[in-house]
Amino acid sequence: MKDDLLNKTLEENTAQLSNLLNALGNPHRLKILSTLLKGETEFSILQENTELSKTALNHHLTTLTEAQIIENPRRGSYRLREDGEKILTSIVDTYQTTLWKQQQEEQHQAELIRKMYERRHDEMELDVKIVELSPMRVASFRAVSESPEHEAAEMLIKWATGKGILGDLEKHPIYGFNNPNPMKGKKEYGYEFWIKVEDEYTDEGINIKDFSGGRYAVTICRDLSEIGELWMRLYNWVKENGYEFRKAECLEKTHNIGAADNQLVLDLYEPIR
Repeated sequence: MKDDLLNKTLEENTAQLSNLLNALGNPHRLKILSTLLKGETEFSILQENTELSKTALNHHLTTLTEAQIIENPRRGSYRLREDGEKILTSIVDTYQTTLWKQQQEEQHQAELIRKMYERRHDEMELDVKIVELSPMRVASFRAVSESPEHEAAEMLIKWATGKGILGDLEKHPIYGFNNPNPMKGKKEYGYEFWIKVEDEYTDEGINIKDFSGGRYAVTICRDLSEIGELWMRLYNWVKENGYEFRKAECLEKTHNIGAADNQLVLDLYEPIR
């Protein structure tokens, strides 16, 4: 009986449930909701808590409002709707009792232990391989804000999911790079993602580029908090091992786009001759 009711509810509310899950499926929006659980909050406070640009925060607030999770009772102020609070509470309460949460915590602890024992070795020796990237045609997605990586990733994910190519990153690898680079005293910068498409692919709705390929020194980054240090170590490795730098973008190949920052795995590509 319970399964029949569940099945009926899913069938009759497919679009609404899908919109609801999509609205909740973003770490920035969950952080917004966490703040709103404390009560009605001004836009400026939400911006301070999320560290998002005005444009990015407006985008997330609009998504949550359209999904009827939050409301805008007065100009510049937001609060959780009663139904939104019930849904959020139900999801969190259910998550706390799942085996999945227990397994995640166990994996997290195991990962901390692994990093603790591997850190000394990693500091002594950087694992680098030389890779020759072939020319390829790519679809490009770029954002400029205080958190452009997340915004550009959302654009790419939405497009690539609609094309059915996001599930095959061997055939359609994804690379990213700063464009433009962060500048001292300026919060906003740019980030651009590429996803490989077929050689003859054309699409008037997006930016298509032809990448010339080239040789790279490559190492892996499993902890985003260490990415700046790893880029510097890779740069020094190139100098110390007799290679010459080549004028091209320093690429970051992502293995799990859309994952939380603490779960991202990236290959760092330093262009060389």
